[in-house]
Amino acid sequence: MTLGYLFYWYYVLLTATTGGKIYATGDWRLPLSDDDFGDRIETRWVIAGTEGLSSCYAWVKPDEGYHFAGFVDADNQLVSDNDTLCEIRLWSRTDSAQEEDGIISGNDLYPTTPQTFTAVFLPDVPDQITSPQEVAKTVDTSSDAYDLNGRRITTPRNGQIIVRNRKKVVVK
Repeated sequence: MTLGYLFYWYYVLLTATTGGKIYATGDWRLPLSDDDFGDRIETRWVIAGTEGLSSCYAWVKPDEGYHFAGFVDADNQLVSDNDTLCEIRLWSRTDSAQEEDGIISGNDLYPTTPQTFTAVFLPDVPDQITSPQEVAKTVDTSSDAYDLNGRRITTPRNGQIIVRNRKKVVVK
């Protein structure tokens, strides 16, 4: 009698805004050199029996004059507020699963659409932008507002993270 295991296939796409580079892996391999970092990283991995939830590891490398502000998901929601250069775990879910007998095969089992995350890098300014832990402050509507990609916005929406007066805030 063969005992099967349920394996989950993950596919994540990470991109970086202007001002930095990223590296990511599903198997926790540390970056070996600066050549491992890029603007766009695709990572795929397979995990046994984790009920569809797993994480990939990511590292960031800001360019000179920039700092890392965090990762945002496809809905522009902050999913990581780690502003250090150590590894960051980005959690993702998959519906792509297959029962296997221990032989993991089938590249066609990876989801066709990746889960996406963007590493946001912001320019350094004399008064440093507040830490991501202070994101949930009331928005001052008297000055210009920018999204996390540095684009000016005129009508922020509720729950959106914006930069105003060199501070990250959540619109309420």
